[in-house]
Amino acid sequence: MGQTGRWFQTIGTKARISRLSFISLVILALGALAAVASERKPDDLGGGRMKSMRVDGSFDPESNFLDATAQLQFTQPADDRRLWLAEGLQLTSVRSGAAPVLGVQRNSNQFLVPGPSYEELELRYSGRLLPVPDPLEASWGAKGAGAGKPLDDCRFLSYIADFYPHPQTDFAAMKIDLRLPEGWNCLGSGTLNSVSSTPGGNRFSFDNVETKGMSLVCGRFRQIDYIAGAMPVRLHAWAGFRFKRYFSKPDLQRLLSFYIGRFGAPGFTELNILFRRGHNFGGVSYNGLLVLGVDEAWGRIMAKDRKKIEAESPLGMIDAGNDLLAHELAHQWWGGLISWKTAADNWITEGLSTYSMLLYARERRGEKAWQKLRRHLRKWVERYADKGASADGIRLKLQQGDLRAYQALVYVKPALMLAELADRIGEDELCRRLRRFLSERCHSSVGSKDFLDMLSNGDGALRACLEEWIHGRGLPSPTS
Repeated sequence: MGQTGRWFQTIGTKARISRLSFISLVILALGALAAVASERKPDDLGGGRMKSMRVDGSFDPESNFLDATAQLQFTQPADDRRLWLAEGLQLTSVRSGAAPVLGVQRNSNQFLVPGPSYEELELRYSGRLLPVPDPLEASWGAKGAGAGKPLDDCRFLSYIADFYPHPQTDFAAMKIDLRLPEGWNCLGSGTLNSVSSTPGGNRFSFDNVETKGMSLVCGRFRQIDYIAGAMPVRLHAWAGFRFKRYFSKPDLQRLLSFYIGRFGAPGFTELNILFRRGHNFGGVSYNGLLVLGVDEAWGRIMAKDRKKIEAESPLGMIDAGNDLLAHELAHQWWGGLISWKTAADNWITEGLSTYSMLLYARERRGEKAWQKLRRHLRKWVERYADKGASADGIRLKLQQGDLRAYQALVYVKPALMLAELADRIGEDELCRRLRRFLSERCHSSVGSKDFLDMLSNGDGALRACLEEWIHGRGLPSPTS
């Protein structure tokens, strides 16, 4: 699982861009999941958790109508199971084996399946999914003159929006078969096993050996390019999209190789990237899939003006497009292979992805630029340090609506902590600890305590320092 967000937006009038501004925009999808997760209680009434799920359904993107059957298996029996399903989807039957399950109670987007001790359930459901904000479009605050321009038409079936019934956010083996009308394409988290013709459309089959939910993206896009190599990459976009205006194949290959060298193999054998045209830079990362929104006006803006826009964002590093790509790709490890346990722990994956982006910036620009960038980011954190701690990130976003404070404290402050730690123990040693942690805790959700214990490796004084970075206000003095 990853997260989405708008990073930069350009404002123009008619044919020429007359003024430029950074617009405060939110990383909505992750925030929505974090907020939901903070309210949900684990399905531990009888100790059972989801082991596997298979979903078979049909979806009409024009009407948002979904008709599907989900088969769930659990690790052990439980007297009751609390499941989640979007309000617009109605259960038509619940069965365990051949027997119907009676007494199901529903309240809003959750329902309770009573015992006795079901180890498997089959649920049939259908209905219209309620409209949800586009994860690359949703924002807080004012919108610029160009904000009405739509992105390429796209439908997100995100597990955050509960398009299938599930008990929580456990890692589990999942398979999804989805039928779409003619002319619609589909990408998803996991592996696309096959595409087969059906009357009036196509059937797309995905599976994921171990994932914290699966998500799908439907649209009238097509594959526009292919990058061969040890880790093949397929590029997708709508007709007329010119990939080379924003990214180069060598840059993408270098970035992927850099991360694999630092953190080991990712949790997929092939990467899919879908590009959407719009008026901002933003992205969302799923297992094996990135969806990136790119600013069509970006190429027409003078370089000095682009730097001004980037300088107004806590996430402005080297350049908007490559910063976005580097951050979202890093979520394939930090979010895809391990995730956070509670809303107060989401700094782990955001901080790690931002630190990964910093490492790549250092690789590209050298030591002098690296140190200058760290000083620049430190100023951002100092500006908002009194608003809260990294563990307060969701509260900052939901209660105060301050995106820059949220980014500075949840993305940048933990990344600076990791950079300071690398100064102390060495970058190679830090990456070795991170790789070991990935190996030991792969496909699990981790909390702040376990993660800080791993980083400190038994050093009590170091553990206290890391604790101050994450749970304390203010900004600790640099170690170098």
